[in-house]
Amino acid sequence: MALALPLTRGGRFCRPRYSRIAASNIGGRCPRIPTRRDEMSGLKPMKRLLLIAVGVLIAFPFSASAQKPQSAKKYVKQGLERFGRNDIVGAIAEYDRAINVDPTYAEAYLNRGKARRAAGDLDGAIEDYEMTAGLTPNLASNNHDITQAYLNRGYIRSNRMDIEGALSDFDHAIKYDPNDAEAYFKRGRAFLIIGNAKFAIADFDKSISLDDRNPLVFAERGYARQTQGQSSEAQKDFERGLKLNNDLRLMLDLHLLDLQMQIKEMERRLSVIKKNIA
Repeated sequence: MALALPLTRGGRFCRPRYSRIAASNIGGRCPRIPTRRDEMSGLKPMKRLLLIAVGVLIAFPFSASAQKPQSAKKYVKQGLERFGRNDIVGAIAEYDRAINVDPTYAEAYLNRGKARRAAGDLDGAIEDYEMTAGLTPNLASNNHDITQAYLNRGYIRSNRMDIEGALSDFDHAIKYDPNDAEAYFKRGRAFLIIGNAKFAIADFDKSISLDDRNPLVFAERGYARQTQGQSSEAQKDFERGLKLNNDLRLMLDLHLLDLQMQIKEMERRLSVIKKNIA
């Protein structure tokens, strides 16, 4: 015998899975079965919330990264203010903060390099200048501060008879400012100390072409020419140097004496090296 389906008041049949009791409990009407559309409409608010959450997560890193340059600039500005008040330690601390916030901010390295140089830390200054050049080459090009840092360290190395290190620094100085007369002069002197008079004369020529008012360059070129047997040219250089120095011969003589002592010391060291090799 077939099962009778429960009737509603309107005479419609309920589906078999609902009992008479269920039908009667809802006022004689068939219960409504949830459809696919109902499920999807329930998910819409959840989707909206999910999209909002994702949007916030995506926007937050961009917002944070946008704040980095602003914070770094703020610290650099504070560092410049401290540097202007001769607070070198405080300025370096501000530049450190800028670099911690944004390690790619070239101006922070450039200004910290200036502060380190002012504090006497040439190695630290040059490290910062190299970072500046790597990040933003335009900032390092023709930059007098960077050139001077290399010249100062090169001069110190030359006086310590570290001529190889000095030549490297002078090369860097010329790379950053190819029109710096002092850089060619000092590199020429370094070449002269190691006995390379031809290279020395070439650098002295370049230095004089950029600035012909330095009496010491003429004096050293005269000495270099003298070692090459160019007596008449050497004499002209000595006379020109003396004239530029207001005929104060003593200073030029002392300068050349110091140069000769360095040349002799280098010759002695090279002689010792040759003996050890033999």
